[in-house]
Amino acid sequence: MSFHGFDTARIRAMAAHMKSVSPTARTVHGDVAGLLLEVQGLMDGKPATTSPLLEPLVGQVLPMFSTGLPGSLQGELDDTSASIGRRCAQLDSVQALEKQGYTVDPGLYFDDEPPLDEKKIKDALAYFDDHIGDSGGFLWSNSAQGAKEVLDDFAKLSPAELDAVMSRMSGSRLKKLNDQLGEGSSWWGAGDSDAAVKARWQNMLQSECGPATLARIRPELGNLKWQPDTTVDGAHYQPVDGPLFGTTGPDLMNDLRQGQDGDCWFLSSLAAITERDPNWPQEHIKQNPNGTCTVTFYRKGLLPGMPPTPVQVTVDNQLPVDSNGHPVYADTRSGATWVAIYEKAFAQYSGGYGRIDGGWGDVGMSDLTGQSATRHSPGDVSFADISDRIGKGEAVTIGTNGDGDVHDGRLVSGHEYSVERVDMNAHPPTITILNPWGSGQYEGTNVMPQEVTLTEDQYRANLDEVSFTPSGV
Repeated sequence: MSFHGFDTARIRAMAAHMKSVSPTARTVHGDVAGLLLEVQGLMDGKPATTSPLLEPLVGQVLPMFSTGLPGSLQGELDDTSASIGRRCAQLDSVQALEKQGYTVDPGLYFDDEPPLDEKKIKDALAYFDDHIGDSGGFLWSNSAQGAKEVLDDFAKLSPAELDAVMSRMSGSRLKKLNDQLGEGSSWWGAGDSDAAVKARWQNMLQSECGPATLARIRPELGNLKWQPDTTVDGAHYQPVDGPLFGTTGPDLMNDLRQGQDGDCWFLSSLAAITERDPNWPQEHIKQNPNGTCTVTFYRKGLLPGMPPTPVQVTVDNQLPVDSNGHPVYADTRSGATWVAIYEKAFAQYSGGYGRIDGGWGDVGMSDLTGQSATRHSPGDVSFADISDRIGKGEAVTIGTNGDGDVHDGRLVSGHEYSVERVDMNAHPPTITILNPWGSGQYEGTNVMPQEVTLTEDQYRANLDEVSFTPSGV
């Protein structure tokens, strides 16, 4: 019998067949290489493929030594078979729960997680009823102690179990939770503060509950900040579709395009880090099964020598747009959304888009990496110094002088740039910086170049500060 379109019996049979044939699966490189070579012979000199993955296989003499594709399918078939088995077990448990009157958001069906445990769900609901009104005594008399205790208990649930629990949360239960969360004096605080409890609740629900469940509970939990406040009149949130990254990963020349917020310092910090480590964005944005994204920032240690604390911020794919549906902040016209998602998460972390309007590169790099980035006068940092730091993998940003003190028409005043490279072999040596505005943007009647190359004299005459991380990113 099928359940919401899934016939787990037949799917399990397919997985079992995969497992049974995996030991006899042939190596694939030889067959693919031979086929490509045959096709190329029929193409009158044209390439048989333009895929970077397949091109090395054309004419491959010893395909078993190729690293582009698996030498054997046995491991892949075994892993896929096991994954399908786990997903079927989870789906069967969803079906059993729904027969008992529970609801699990269809967006979480067939996830690769353990089967749902009805006892854990019932126990979580009972714990909520027993503890949501708890007070911590004198020191906690005005805090969300009950909400914190329930949060810690709910955190033990799998996403689908949490979704089932939230489906049983009546309007009165949600009101109790919302009242406990309170207003709080700040957002994304540390430790067990009211702000930290609210941030953890928002993260947990937004990253794990299904879309239908979120749509139901968001209006009831108004004391959680589901979207960062905007600063542009008439802007409204709207889903923006598209992959996080293009086929080649982060592409700063095309993906980076600042919008109507003065957060050049943050975007340039992100660009400077990505210049040194192109894998950084992919490693710090996690796509969740429900379609949301969790971005990791870092809070510096309270005392010297203490390690930074990772801070996770979850946001959905809705971005502030104008009446034409165009994003008003970081643009997504390249098709990739990673810069806009990173920016939105940072706005959420900071308390709204208005709170990131204006800043310094060292602050942005510290929030992104957890390192104690530092800011210096350009007169104290030579091109040789910057070149040496870049060679060590350190991220570098620079900021221009204020209005009236920038004498190079290629530069925007009071603006932060990321440093791409230093050429010590040029005569004279040069530094090349990247404008987070992107290409084709105007300052008055002048089109501002996306890249600007300066000599050391021009660098010292037009720049106000240079910031860098103390070690490689």
